[in-house]
Amino acid sequence: MGRCHMCNLAIHAGEAWDVSHEIPLELGGEDRGDNLKPAHRKCHRDHTAKVDQPNIARAKRKRAAHIGAKAAPERKIARARKEAAPPQQKASAPPPKGSKLADIGALPRRSMFR
Repeated sequence: MGRCHMCNLAIHAGEAWDVSHEIPLELGGEDRGDNLKPAHRKCHRDHTAKVDQPNIARAKRKRAAHIGAKAAPERKIARARKEAAPPQQKASAPPPKGSKLADIGALPRRSMFR
C-alpha cells in the first residue's frame, strides 16, 4: 500500500493508517497532495502529540506576543465581606383574635399513608 513517512516502514493492507500533513495546517501547511503523506495511526498520533502540538502552541504564543496580547495576571479575586445579619425575631405570642391567621385555626392532621 505504501510507506509511513515517519518510521519508513511498510503500511500493509488492513493496517490502521492516517493521512498526515507534513507541515500542519495551523503552521501554514496546505491541504494539497505534496503536503499529505501516509502514516501509521500510532506514528501519526505520537508525532502530533510530541512535535506538532508543542510547535503550534509556540507559534500561537509568538503570534500573540507580536500583536501585544498578554495573558491575564494570576490574582485572587477579592471577596466582599458580608455584615452579620440581624437576629430573626421570634413570635412571642399567638396572633391576635380577629386577624386572618387566628381565623384559620388548626389545620386537620393528614395521614401519611392513605
